[in-house]
Amino acid sequence: MRSFRAAGAPALRAFAMLALGGTLFAEMSGCAEVPQPPGAMMAASDFCTSTRGHPAEFITLAFGLSIQGGGTVSAEQWADFLARVVTPRFPAGFSVIEAQGQWQNGTAAPVIREKSRLVWIAAQESRALDSKLDAIRDAYKKQFNQVSVAAFTQQGYASF
Repeated sequence: MRSFRAAGAPALRAFAMLALGGTLFAEMSGCAEVPQPPGAMMAASDFCTSTRGHPAEFITLAFGLSIQGGGTVSAEQWADFLARVVTPRFPAGFSVIEAQGQWQNGTAAPVIREKSRLVWIAAQESRALDSKLDAIRDAYKKQFNQVSVAAFTQQGYASF
């Protein structure tokens, strides 16, 4: 169901920061009481209580901006795609990170380097979440002649 698109150096740094943040959130998920040694970080239950947060899923979608056959996705096309396809599915919000990525469509294919965008979403878990993500990925692939749109997910805890 979900594909993988490897990231280039700047995108890898951005993804590493997201993964680190997600790991910290994952360690605090569930608001369960976890015994902590003296001097340790705030207990998960204390964090959950103090921030009035909730369990969440953290999703990063990676969109390549090169169009197969020539051209790139323009700023106007990207803004229109976000407004028509992403925002209606995640109106509570998301973040967009500009990145430089690379990927390879099979071991015999050349490595493709391209500008890309990462869309980072923190959402409550639900049965509809996968279908929302699939709809976004499918729409982008169809509209911009893409082979794949990567999706990275992680369980955690969110408070806004």
